[in-house]
Amino acid sequence: MSATGDIKAALRRRYAAPEWAIMFEVGDATGARHTRFADAVAMSLWPSRGLTLHGFEIKISRSDWKKERAQPEKAETIAAYCDYWTLVTAKNVVLDADEIPPAWGWLEWDGTKFNRRRDDTRTDAKAIERQFLAALLRRADKSDEERIDAEVRRRTAASDGLFEQRVQEAAVRRAGQVNDASRQIEAFEKASGIKLEHWHGDHSPEAVGRAVKVVLGSRIEAPYSGLLSLVDSIKTAADTIERSVFDFGFDPQPKTRGKR
Repeated sequence: MSATGDIKAALRRRYAAPEWAIMFEVGDATGARHTRFADAVAMSLWPSRGLTLHGFEIKISRSDWKKERAQPEKAETIAAYCDYWTLVTAKNVVLDADEIPPAWGWLEWDGTKFNRRRDDTRTDAKAIERQFLAALLRRADKSDEERIDAEVRRRTAASDGLFEQRVQEAAVRRAGQVNDASRQIEAFEKASGIKLEHWHGDHSPEAVGRAVKVVLGSRIEAPYSGLLSLVDSIKTAADTIERSVFDFGFDPQPKTRGKR
């Protein structure tokens, strides 16, 4: 944001609703009849505070202030309607308070906050004419539009930022999934001796997949129900049967064994 934008934003915070209504770039009339603009006009809305009208001239460069200082009567076109008139400057724009017309106040913006360098003096404001009232109402309406547009831009930017964040998070998750899959494929290829990327085996990938499924289904490495455990069980059962047959007086060895 520019220095002028920073000062305007700070003025909006300083003269905030519901106590105040503030408008920027207010003309002395509407249409082609206007001859002068005030950088800002703030109206006090609480009767207990006096319902006063405050005008502001914003200057951020020494050269711009020198031009304004050379023709102070130009500000009177709108200042005449205001109870108070304040010069708002960046640092080092005004070197001495004596440069400022007697009734004007002076607020200096240091980049973070306002410092009141001189109090403004209340003047006898003339009654607001309809042409100036029309200019105020136009800027009030325009100010609402600007605030709405700013809020739309803010929310759009926030939505875009959230969408971008979600895209990045999804990309990170997908990259993690790809890396996990790559590690698993590498481990499979290392254990099986099969390179899936360039398959040239005697069996199709589908056949290998079915074979792997059968082996896994057999739970060959399970300690109590795998194929190795089953082999041990069968051997034990065979030994038991052989002993039982011997106990009954039968020769467990067939007499024809060894004949060809």
